[in-house]
Amino acid sequence: MRRLFGFLKQRFLRFRREAVVLWFAFRHPATPRYLKVASLLTALYLLSPIDLIPFAIPVLGVVDDIIIVPMALSWIVKRLPPQVRVTAEERTTRFVARYVKRPLLLTVGVLVALVTFWALALWGIYYFFFA
Repeated sequence: MRRLFGFLKQRFLRFRREAVVLWFAFRHPATPRYLKVASLLTALYLLSPIDLIPFAIPVLGVVDDIIIVPMALSWIVKRLPPQVRVTAEERTTRFVARYVKRPLLLTVGVLVALVTFWALALWGIYYFFFA
């Protein structure tokens, strides 16, 4: 059981790091356009309420967000040009050392922001179309 939790923790930390690397690489002018589009589509898929496997299916509904999105991020980061990847990883190291001292607090903050965003979006849709 400890090995499983150790693996999940390691994978979460790598996912977090790859997400920040991808953010800095997205803003780099030497990043190819197709990788920028792929990273945008991955972010939109993560934020979208529409999933490949709906949440109504008990276990599989969460699996796509837990497996597909980190795999897509890893795929995109591996295809970055070497100079872009090195620059983005250096900036990521500085960012993580400076701002991410409490990863659980950061994760909770991001989740609260996402839930607030979608709650406001759904309220706006209801207010403008059904009220």
